[in-house]
Amino acid sequence: MDSLQQFAIYCSWGIAAALIAGMFGAVHPIADSFSHFRLHLVVLAVPFIPLLFLTGAWVNGLALTVTVVVSVGLLGQLFGGSGAAADMRKGGRDIRVVSLNLHHIYADAERVADFITEAAPDVITLQEVSLEPPEVIRRLQKEYPHQLICPYRRSSAIAVLSRTPFTTTGCLNDHRLAWAAVERNDRQVTVASLHLRWPFPSPQAAQISALSAAWSKLGTPLVLTGDFNAAPWSHAVQEVARNSGTKVLPGLRRSYTWGENWLGSAMALPIDHVLATPTLNVTRTALGPHVGSDHLPLIVDIEMPRF
Repeated sequence: MDSLQQFAIYCSWGIAAALIAGMFGAVHPIADSFSHFRLHLVVLAVPFIPLLFLTGAWVNGLALTVTVVVSVGLLGQLFGGSGAAADMRKGGRDIRVVSLNLHHIYADAERVADFITEAAPDVITLQEVSLEPPEVIRRLQKEYPHQLICPYRRSSAIAVLSRTPFTTTGCLNDHRLAWAAVERNDRQVTVASLHLRWPFPSPQAAQISALSAAWSKLGTPLVLTGDFNAAPWSHAVQEVARNSGTKVLPGLRRSYTWGENWLGSAMALPIDHVLATPTLNVTRTALGPHVGSDHLPLIVDIEMPRF
């Protein structure tokens, strides 16, 4: 076995092991940590497949090919939907929701406020809001006077802001969930902001389990947005969808970036999501621009059902 073949085999074993591990989130939460990087691992695997065949490692090449094919098949929530924002004022909608993890230490209040003005949402859901409150909340007070802010640790909170009055509100501070109902076309819709914890070794699985008894309090139809700290194809996100009676909206929205540069964009992770009750007609989902946070804003347009 020459050194190039040996290198290709060992690398293929590592990539395949990580891909396979990420398929077993239902068995142990640590698997969902691997599933974060499924798309990256698939891209990394591609050049090793021809290298394995060219160096004569046919069995390993075939095994890696099968693993990649299965992994791509499990990226079900990637396909469909829209990815990037174009003209944010166009498109049919009864309600527009913008969700953003502010990461209040870094978010630029002016850039956030300018983006919100341009996007003109009806409801805003925020995660990692400073309790002080931050400048961005003060800037939005006039246009979004109805504000629900729910603290979940000493310095952070989640929030729901609206142009129109809330009909009901709720907080589960310990579980980082806030929700508020608003009326559109004589119908009520609940919009929720959720911030899941990091997966294993952080207690993300325990948080999801604790939330399972809470979803019935929110009412339907439901638009659930936020920072899930998990990929859309992960067991964690799929379990939240099942428990809340919603569906994960498709589309590759790599919302968590590692900086405003090409490397940060290349390594971006799809961990901010919108889940919606199937009766709602979601006409558009897209990512907004960088606003200083390490997360990109998520824009969602929804048409209410007519009966």
